[in-house]
Amino acid sequence: MDIIMDGPRGLALFSFLSEVIIRYNCHQQTSKVVFGKAISSYETLLYLVLVDPSQKHGFCSRADFSKEPAFSWMNTLSEEVKGAIKRTRIMFCNGYGFDDLSPDVIVSAVENAVEVGTSVFFDPEPRRKSLLSGTAEEQKALRHLLRMSDVLILTADEVESLTGIANPILEGHELLKKGNRAKWVVVKMGSKGSILITKSDITCAPAFKVKIIDTVGYGDSFVAAIAFGFIHDIPLVITLAFANVVGAAAVVGCGAGWNVATLKKVVELIETPDLNEDDKFWNELLGDHLN
Repeated sequence: MDIIMDGPRGLALFSFLSEVIIRYNCHQQTSKVVFGKAISSYETLLYLVLVDPSQKHGFCSRADFSKEPAFSWMNTLSEEVKGAIKRTRIMFCNGYGFDDLSPDVIVSAVENAVEVGTSVFFDPEPRRKSLLSGTAEEQKALRHLLRMSDVLILTADEVESLTGIANPILEGHELLKKGNRAKWVVVKMGSKGSILITKSDITCAPAFKVKIIDTVGYGDSFVAAIAFGFIHDIPLVITLAFANVVGAAAVVGCGAGWNVATLKKVVELIETPDLNEDDKFWNELLGDHLN
């Protein structure tokens, strides 16, 4: 088994990465419905972002006060949606998808993506706890996503709650064994950095030291960088460290949307890296895996 550790010199390889994919829609909009039922217009969920003095944040929407997802009347995928899934290279789903859509619709979308060869990324945050103890349909959909996703992106706490194993590397291997299609398991280790686990490799990259202003948008920014590396077959260590730097660039500004992770800030962090290189932590975590 090969283990790759990233350092400052490896960061220079990022200079050619001039594209950052950021997606997040955080306002109300009117749009035609492309799922089964014909309704002229609808409102997407408006989320309130709650931020505490330590810069931790949470989201609140009307979905938190309803037993049904916002668009519970959607029950099938239209041909337009199926066409969109077929044309895309990655379909990303996170825990908030369960606020919008029924578990059956989510499972249907995953099955359609698998059928047409579209890669599936899944990040259960932040609904992991509620899904684990949710309805039978929600738990079934969660298991389906874990089994059928190509890439799983989780925090160390999330992986432990799903596997019952305390070591994130062993947790990642357990998810790979249980998954029918899993190629990568990416574990976010907070201020320490992140780990990317495949069936043959363990890749680690330390976090960037930055002054945190607002963590809103960090998760989507991190996923976008992982997706970029996955699509373009970029070496694992570069992909992982790139995700760390894009995530760091996201938290030094205020707000999400177009305010997240500008290319200028990403390049600035790459050119003058200040890394949280904790060799003792990584050596203890990797342990026997180094042999």
